[in-house]
Amino acid sequence: MSYRIECIPNVSTAEPTILDRIAEAIESTDNVMLNFVDPSKSANRTVFTYIGPVEQVLKATEALFAIALSEIEMREHHGVHPRIGAVDVCPFVLLDDEKYANDLLERVSAFARQISTKHDVAIYGYEHLASSPHRKNLAAVRQGEYEGLALRFNSGDLPDYGPQTYTSAVASHGATAMSVRPLMIAYNVNLIGGELEERLKAAKKIAGEIRERDGGMPGVKAIGWYLPDIDLVQVSCNLTKPNEVGVCKVFLSVQKLASALGFEAPSSELIGCIPQSQFTTMTPGELGFGQLKPFDANRILPL
Repeated sequence: MSYRIECIPNVSTAEPTILDRIAEAIESTDNVMLNFVDPSKSANRTVFTYIGPVEQVLKATEALFAIALSEIEMREHHGVHPRIGAVDVCPFVLLDDEKYANDLLERVSAFARQISTKHDVAIYGYEHLASSPHRKNLAAVRQGEYEGLALRFNSGDLPDYGPQTYTSAVASHGATAMSVRPLMIAYNVNLIGGELEERLKAAKKIAGEIRERDGGMPGVKAIGWYLPDIDLVQVSCNLTKPNEVGVCKVFLSVQKLASALGFEAPSSELIGCIPQSQFTTMTPGELGFGQLKPFDANRILPL
């Protein structure tokens, strides 16, 4: 049984030599297409996006883990993005018929067990791989970040796979949040104008207005942050229900809220890939894609 899936692992480094090794390993896996590599120096983090048959994507992901865990030392890691480990998150997304959903879940669970044993890495499941309702949300799984892992182990908040005590391997690798989840869009809106401190306050206020947990738009997770390496303030979003609230609606909402606070939101940034169906009322150019990082047809999914 074979079907197409997407994997979007986030590794806690922006070091080019490590990223090149990972990219080469993914690209050398038969029938796997590496769509985009998206590093951030300020976050000290990189998002890989690749697609292919389920067996081959899992093979490519095993190679990614082997390289990342051997090269990234979490005791020395710093960055502006929340994280718990060297391979911080590793979601798998079904791109074909839903009839394959149970098979994918079984395969990913077996993969998590295999990787955790082989590499002595702690893995927490979230979304469809969550072992309990309170672990379904990624933010809950990543609560306390890497620095809080030892306390979590000591308090009995143990991973679903891998070491059940806080070993030297856990101290070095951190933990991974792994999931099978619906398609999600990582999307940032850029703010300009005014003084930096006030602009960052505005971004955080806008994030609070639009995120679902605070009464905002369905499926929207958002924070306001500053990226010092490119001197940019963003409203950084995950759109977990993109068929209800997509990039066009979020962009226009942020523009309106920014204007009310005396700032502008002239452009936005896509992380990874996006379904073609997201361009409902605006084109990629009107959204400002490609101004910060390359944007081409490889990043548009035929969905």
